[in-house]
Amino acid sequence: MTGNPACTELFIRALRDPEKAVRAQATIALAGVGEPAADRLIPLLDDPDWKVRYRAAEALGMMNEKKAVGPLIGLLSDEKDHVRYMAAKSLSLINDRAALEPLKKCQADKNPYVRRMAETAVSIISGIR
Repeated sequence: MTGNPACTELFIRALRDPEKAVRAQATIALAGVGEPAADRLIPLLDDPDWKVRYRAAEALGMMNEKKAVGPLIGLLSDEKDHVRYMAAKSLSLINDRAALEPLKKCQADKNPYVRRMAETAVSIISGIR
């Protein structure tokens, strides 16, 4: 995938598309861009639209982007359960021990899917899986 800034900008804008399939494809494309896109994606973790936060977290996890660990940890307490789930999943993909304690706390999340993903992430990062 190209690191062309114009393409990266197009994919970033596509994260706001009303169509779920377009947002999903933009996520995959941004993950393929790699590091040049990471610096544009990390600020989107604070976007007011939960779908944008979700897709940005997903792309950063697919990219295995270590710079995103701190901001992704912050998303473990997001108001939207979908975003908390994706933050835990992305942290499991990045596999950084700095996320271990926050993920352990997330194992008590009110949403069962978030709890399970946090448990999975803890297992992966701990080397159990």
